[in-house]
Amino acid sequence: MTILIRIVAIMVSTVRDGTDGATTVSSVEVVKAASNHLRGDLAQELASESANVGEDSEQLLKFHGIYAQDNRDVRRERTQSGQGLEYVFMIRVVVPGGQLTSRQWLALDEVATTVADGSIRLTTRQAVQFHGVTKGNLRTLARRIDEVYLSSFGGCGDVVRNVVVCPALGLGDDVDFDRGLASALREAFRSSSSAHWEIFVAGDKVASREEVERPFYGETYLPRKFKIAVAHPHENCVDVFAQDVGLIPANDPRRGPGFTLVVGGGLGRSYAQPDTFAQLAQPMCFVERDRVRDVVAAIVEVYRDWGERGNRRRARLKYVIADGGLARFRDEVQRRLGYTLGPPLELPSEFTADDHLGWSPSPSGRWRLGLHVGAGRVRDDVVGAHLRRALAQIARLFDVTFAITAQQNLVIADVPHEGRTVVEAVLADCAVRPLEVLGAVERHALACPALPTCSQALAESERRLPDLVDAVEGEMGRRGVAGRPVQLRLTGCPNGCARPAVAEIGVVGRTKSTYDLYLGGSPRGDRLARLYLEKVKLDDVASVVGPLMERWGREGAAGETFGDFVTRSGVA
Repeated sequence: MTILIRIVAIMVSTVRDGTDGATTVSSVEVVKAASNHLRGDLAQELASESANVGEDSEQLLKFHGIYAQDNRDVRRERTQSGQGLEYVFMIRVVVPGGQLTSRQWLALDEVATTVADGSIRLTTRQAVQFHGVTKGNLRTLARRIDEVYLSSFGGCGDVVRNVVVCPALGLGDDVDFDRGLASALREAFRSSSSAHWEIFVAGDKVASREEVERPFYGETYLPRKFKIAVAHPHENCVDVFAQDVGLIPANDPRRGPGFTLVVGGGLGRSYAQPDTFAQLAQPMCFVERDRVRDVVAAIVEVYRDWGERGNRRRARLKYVIADGGLARFRDEVQRRLGYTLGPPLELPSEFTADDHLGWSPSPSGRWRLGLHVGAGRVRDDVVGAHLRRALAQIARLFDVTFAITAQQNLVIADVPHEGRTVVEAVLADCAVRPLEVLGAVERHALACPALPTCSQALAESERRLPDLVDAVEGEMGRRGVAGRPVQLRLTGCPNGCARPAVAEIGVVGRTKSTYDLYLGGSPRGDRLARLYLEKVKLDDVASVVGPLMERWGREGAAGETFGDFVTRSGVA
């Protein structure tokens, strides 16, 4: 963008803050305002020989589902030798509800080989990520996935992100649920800009550039990202209370089927800003099915206008509600809708979190198999399991549905009855570990990618998860509680991509070599963990929690989870 455009944008860059005042906006807001609906200089920069892009383009790339990164493992040695950084990109493919066809899975598998680092990473928001992609391959990737009706557009950036749905709902376990809701919400809240098609897919401009962005985005989109999840009415595998908007299916005796809507959740924090915090979503209203999109659109509009646009660390919806109150926020949503919202129904009394692993029958008479995917990384090990090869073989053999879960696992659905033995044989031949041999901590553990590519990472995460799991399970064996399920989540920074803030044991990177330890979250996702100890070495985490686990085994009530025990006993 030209210097003149930036100067003009800065001169007019004030927005209303939901009160009588105004606030100066951040530099990111300036970039968005001057971007011509997310185009900026991306086309020119992608065509250049440089391995990276400029700072403004880095911000715009996020709207296209792309993060600019570098390989931090070699950063120091390359700097010392006078070389530039090893620039790479991460691409996040939007998968509404986490569902993929066999054809789509095979296309993703091909991309992993031809333009990425050989792996397919499943995220806690049921999306797919590719790592290690060079700038010259970004368009190749976009065009290949477009051929199978997939896109990274809207996978990141200040927009409504991938809509998460419990796989049991999305795969049709509840015949009274609209299986297309995730895709419908995705389309309803997808940017109408043709920038992604022009720049990454078609490679040229469309016939007309006179387009109107969706009214709830306007010219500067949202203050920050916006997340939506749909839970099962009786289980919370999607961590519905960690979302900006959560939908819990319910049936009101007077108003019929719909959703209890919760708002204002978010788990990210910043060490540098003590006024940032994790917060669970609060029940706001009951919404009939045919009004869901209108109500969510009104919520997005209020957030667009009231959200913080100066300090991006406090730009999430949770701070709008925490600072101004839920009642004030609900009143404004109702004013914009033009009608009164009904009170929320009571939250489910039983709200466990199913991991959807193992074989189970589906209402269609077919079968589904939930597979554990360690830290969501689908790949072939040099020595060990070849999960990626196994999944590709299954996709070639059967017309199945692959459903990504919010626990970074994968459900293979629509397997014919006679195909069960074939699937099991393929998995065994590829040395994929069966469910029966998984450790109780391993089964439920989550981790973010962190180093070596994530620019936000303060410490290791995914690469150290197996060591941490082994250490905790070993400590549990020594303390007499082996085999009891415990929810462990590890992240390299407090942004919380693996949702440690609601885990029974949350381990959050603090410095290069230390972590903050949180305890007492609920497996139901309805209680925040509390800070137990700061700046712990990762190798010491197991020995720190060991005595507490011994107490849990000795003093805990029958069936009481570790998180419930440490909360009830006052430990956390």
